[in-house]
Amino acid sequence: MRKFLCSLFVFLIVSQWGFAIDTPIPQANYTIQFISSENAIQPVVNAFDGDINTYFAINASGGFSLPSIIEVDLGAVYDVSGFSYLPNPSNSLNKALDFEIYVSTDGVVWGAAQAEGYFPWIDNGDKSQQDVFFGSVSGRYVKVVYNESRNTTNGNIHTAELWFYEGDPATGQVNQIMALDPIEKKYSTEAPFALNGSSSTGLPVTYSIVSGPATVAGNMLTLDGVGGMVEVQVEQAGNTTYYAASKTQTFEVVDLSIISPVVSTRLTEAYPIEMPNLHAYPIYIGTTIDESEQLAVTNVEVVIDGTSHNATSGPGYFYFWWTPDDFGAHTIDIIATASNGNQASISRNIDVTDVISSQQVTTMDDVVIQFGGVNSRNFTGSYTMPQHVGSYDKIMAYLTIECPDGNCDDWDRRANIDVKGPDGNWIQIIRYITPYGVACNHELDVTDYASILQGEFEISMFIDTWGTGGWQITLDFDHQQGTPEYLYSVVDEVWDGAWDLGNPSDLQPVDTIEYVYPDDVLSSHLRLSTTGHGWGENNSQNAAEFYHATNYIDIDGSEYYTQDLWNACNPNPDNCTNQAGTWQFNRAGWCPGAIAVPDNIDLTNEIAKGAVNLTYRFDPTYEDLCHPNNPGCISGTTCTNCNDTYKAVYHVDGQVINFSNVPVVTGINTPFVDNTIKYSLEVFPNPTSGSFQVNSSNFQGTTRLYVLDAMGRVLKTYYFGSAEELNSYAFNLEDLAKGIYFINIQNNTGSGNSKLILE
Repeated sequence: MRKFLCSLFVFLIVSQWGFAIDTPIPQANYTIQFISSENAIQPVVNAFDGDINTYFAINASGGFSLPSIIEVDLGAVYDVSGFSYLPNPSNSLNKALDFEIYVSTDGVVWGAAQAEGYFPWIDNGDKSQQDVFFGSVSGRYVKVVYNESRNTTNGNIHTAELWFYEGDPATGQVNQIMALDPIEKKYSTEAPFALNGSSSTGLPVTYSIVSGPATVAGNMLTLDGVGGMVEVQVEQAGNTTYYAASKTQTFEVVDLSIISPVVSTRLTEAYPIEMPNLHAYPIYIGTTIDESEQLAVTNVEVVIDGTSHNATSGPGYFYFWWTPDDFGAHTIDIIATASNGNQASISRNIDVTDVISSQQVTTMDDVVIQFGGVNSRNFTGSYTMPQHVGSYDKIMAYLTIECPDGNCDDWDRRANIDVKGPDGNWIQIIRYITPYGVACNHELDVTDYASILQGEFEISMFIDTWGTGGWQITLDFDHQQGTPEYLYSVVDEVWDGAWDLGNPSDLQPVDTIEYVYPDDVLSSHLRLSTTGHGWGENNSQNAAEFYHATNYIDIDGSEYYTQDLWNACNPNPDNCTNQAGTWQFNRAGWCPGAIAVPDNIDLTNEIAKGAVNLTYRFDPTYEDLCHPNNPGCISGTTCTNCNDTYKAVYHVDGQVINFSNVPVVTGINTPFVDNTIKYSLEVFPNPTSGSFQVNSSNFQGTTRLYVLDAMGRVLKTYYFGSAEELNSYAFNLEDLAKGIYFINIQNNTGSGNSKLILE
């Protein structure tokens, strides 16, 4: 047996045809004869240097050119039996989806492919080595062809290493190319179906089940009626002219009959339901089920003290308004039934009481958010709060900000605290800006959110911190006993995102929302949080952070409310003193070390219309002349650099808060606003001398990309209208000093981060 040590790897691989051990042909003897698309930054020699941390990439100039062809002179004649392909270990998406391999004696005449097909990647994250073997063919030259990339956005392909193998002496037989039509996921009750395989020679093929709950007769595959993974094989036995060949494929069989729903509720046993008189109380119920394309939760039953009630289906949840028949203990069983008949249930023992007193509840308790820590920039936790109707006339939030181990973040960071609503939507309850490196205390009236601050729910806090210290967070809620003006409230989110201020190509970027009022609403207001960010010599008038803007709320096309977006920061609104930095400078809607108090805009007179069109209109007199979308912006002439600094951005959150004395349901009037997607980012090469690319596999929508230094200061900003633009853009940061930087992308559906090392 022969063995060959290649760099740090020993290859001892048995071919699928049952020949002797295949051994690698020394890479040191390879010469590149032809490359269809060379890349000056990641050249093809990187695929043959024995170093898995270097890689070959298709040239990005003018787009990624496919097919990608590599022809190699092995240095001598070998009995070639296969190859191994290793994708870039630091980029799981830019990899070859399929392959062809040819062997030639002269490097000119290639003949038919010795093998071709698709690499069996498990998923986008699979970066495993792929081995392909065939019957030995005598030759000195090898050609590998990639026709398609796993990255459907930009089409680039990375190759960390390519190895070629020598097997048993060539017999003169010819390799067959096997094909087997893809088999999608099946369900256990599906009827028998035909397999469709073939050989390139046209010789007859046979089928077999390698493993799994299925049988095959001829080309008909029959499922056994249970779930599992099935591996099926098509084979051609070969003859004196052709090598034997086979191809396998694995597919999943799902047994729908064993899948049960999952049920949850915000109702908690940790608190009684408090009400001075017997009123209706909302029982919110969440349900999920696997294989939701085939199955659904069709019914939710709420059984209270033995009496059954059907819950109502809402947008993403079920609910039932329960009016207790008396005070005291009650047993509540919640039963969810799926379309396959399977059920899931939960039970709660609930007390209903008219004994009510003021109380304080702690949620987040000394939670540390510190970049690189357990909670790097985000924290999410599940908490319980009092359940009540008509019991409290005010709920105050008390936010305590401390320095973990005496090490507060040195900078003023944008932050927000959100609560997850019954429909799964995250609703902001506090917009906050951290102080410059000191501890502070804050308070805010959050009575508007009484309907979602009940029972068991999740709270999330985000701080835009980047590693210069951290924050230790405690959040208390003070429930003040009293008779509220209205028994019920509802929160409907209409805007939640970030939009450019003064973008010449889109001066009014916020969508107009048609808001339809629920029945029986007696009072209504718009709670509007806006904070301006971004400033510098490339932002006209230091917008948005230091620009005193006048914005407007229009209703049905007419001006309704004037927003003076300006905060006096000295003295600090929250008495957060002894800060460093520029805390005393006035700002657009916020101050360092203070809660950004929202505008409350009365809409009560609009309820009678039944529906209104809400428009948030940014200051119409402002235009950012140094914005990259200004066609008149000339870098070095009209502006220093039209695409090289933190642009003017408004972070906006708008919610319609309604009040009523009869039950109203949360979250039924406006589209679901989800900006919680966590984008995966891959930066390559990394480390880099300055030139690199960024790839995101699940990127959506128009996006801003920020380059930040180790302290989180924005150094450069780029705008991309699509994933294709981002993934094909060639970044160059050679003007920045060596060191550690961060890449951050943000849009109105999510965000993503990655570290970048310049060397």
